[in-house]
Amino acid sequence: MNPEILHLYAWDVAYEIPLTEAARVLGPAVEAIVRPEKAAPRDVPLERSICVALPEVKAGGLTIGVSANLFQFGVIALTLRYRATGAKLLDFAPHHDPKLEGGETLNAIARRSLDGLMERIRGLLRRHRISPDQPEAFTVFRFVPEDVGMTDAEEWLNRNGREVAGLITGEADPGRLSATEAAETVAERFSYYRDDLAVIDWDAALIVDKGPAADVVRILELANLQLVEYRHYDQELDRVVSRAYDDLERLTARKMFSFQAGNLLGELRELRVSVSEVADEVENATKYIGDWHLARQYMGCARRFHLPEWRRTVEDRLKTLEELYNLVAVESSNQKMLILEMIIVLLFIVDLVVLAMAARR
Repeated sequence: MNPEILHLYAWDVAYEIPLTEAARVLGPAVEAIVRPEKAAPRDVPLERSICVALPEVKAGGLTIGVSANLFQFGVIALTLRYRATGAKLLDFAPHHDPKLEGGETLNAIARRSLDGLMERIRGLLRRHRISPDQPEAFTVFRFVPEDVGMTDAEEWLNRNGREVAGLITGEADPGRLSATEAAETVAERFSYYRDDLAVIDWDAALIVDKGPAADVVRILELANLQLVEYRHYDQELDRVVSRAYDDLERLTARKMFSFQAGNLLGELRELRVSVSEVADEVENATKYIGDWHLARQYMGCARRFHLPEWRRTVEDRLKTLEELYNLVAVESSNQKMLILEMIIVLLFIVDLVVLAMAARR
């Protein structure tokens, strides 16, 4: 067996990446779009990004190809790929996190490649950042049917389900897995032809296909970057909401004559708009899927990655932020009204004093 093993990474690096300018700076870049390898409806709008090849890396006897997809909403998806050899499926389980010479890790190689790319485009980025610092790779094991002796996907998976579960979970001894765990691991299975198969779990996937299965890999990449974006904004909103509570408490403790409400109001408004816009763009990244087989695979990824739950978490944080925004707005309005009322009262007193002085004359 000589499968291709891919490790998918994703980082949120900026609020926005101008793709046209990035392509000009990076040189040879191709437009990366999903082109379904099966029949699909015509004129389906496709999510676009640019793909660039990065320098190969040689480590631990492996020649690792590196490529990056840049998305306009500020995400860079990096792919490391190499070939491995083995006699059976479980021989490849260590490739979830292969041991390289000198103790180097694939995570370190991926981050070094990202840093090199970032040096070239940093000046183009809007609101530069890199999150998360240490992302987990999503691992894809891609075999051809002849390697695994598969002529009928369903029959082959029923016969080799426990070994597939061991490969995907990284268990060298799948016999220790319970029947429930093994069945759950291979539950998200998809086939279009009798001799192709995709099994998707939360940390890894098995693909058996005669071709490169670029469309399936792209779906996995999109789901992975959505997860990274939701996690990033969940952490960001956690931090900002916590700080907003503190700011609101300090604001209300002063009762009046506080002019910081306007600043806090502006910060909350900017973050709320920013997160809402990016969340919509991330969600829209998969609305183009017109191939129903790919759409089913994406929905399988969404279930495995708990994307709906992550989205609800972000939406809940946004609702909390909206409530804080309204509280600050009301507090700011009340303070302004109080100041205006005091000015009116002061002017009324001044007017009475002037009238009294005029009467004495």
